[in-house]
Amino acid sequence: MVSLYSCHLEISQEATMEILIQAKKSAADPQMKTYAQAKLEKLARHFDHILQARMELGTEKNKSLETMKVAELTVHVTGRTGNILKAVQSAEHMNEAVDLVVDKMDRQIRQHKEKLKDHRRSKPAAAVGQTASAAASTAVRSNGVARIKRFKMRPMSEDLAREEMEQLGHAFFLFLNEDSQELNLLYRRHDGSLGLLEADLS
Repeated sequence: MVSLYSCHLEISQEATMEILIQAKKSAADPQMKTYAQAKLEKLARHFDHILQARMELGTEKNKSLETMKVAELTVHVTGRTGNILKAVQSAEHMNEAVDLVVDKMDRQIRQHKEKLKDHRRSKPAAAVGQTASAAASTAVRSNGVARIKRFKMRPMSEDLAREEMEQLGHAFFLFLNEDSQELNLLYRRHDGSLGLLEADLS
């Protein structure tokens, strides 16, 4: 028999993380589920682009035929191809297995975050589909606007705009739609899904 617990954690104004905890009968301890949930929530402190964190709790026999507690963690993060990170750890006690697997996943998430930073350094910093360097003005206007940037934009598809936005790690992306030749704004909604604003200049 397997029990499944799920909840959603708001990790930013633009996204939520789904938490799933699946426990086999031998590991179905309500207190342990609460403990595991608290540990999973801490992952979002280092990276706010986690779509789902799924932890499976169970038991297995080691080579000495001793019963060990096992925690398997699968994390879905935003990325060009929808990255999936996995980690498995076992220990004598379930809370130890949970601690070990979360620590291991935390290291993987940090590495993933560093890769994204390295990728962004090779791209323009603003979430705008452009092909040339931007001219910026930093003079503060009377209405409070402190920075203005102008970009040359290249037409692109909605799919490419989504990939660019996810690679940059932004919550929005302004681009010139290659089909309509109009400005579109792609943005991430509170539930983690995407929305698209189309400018009507008529």
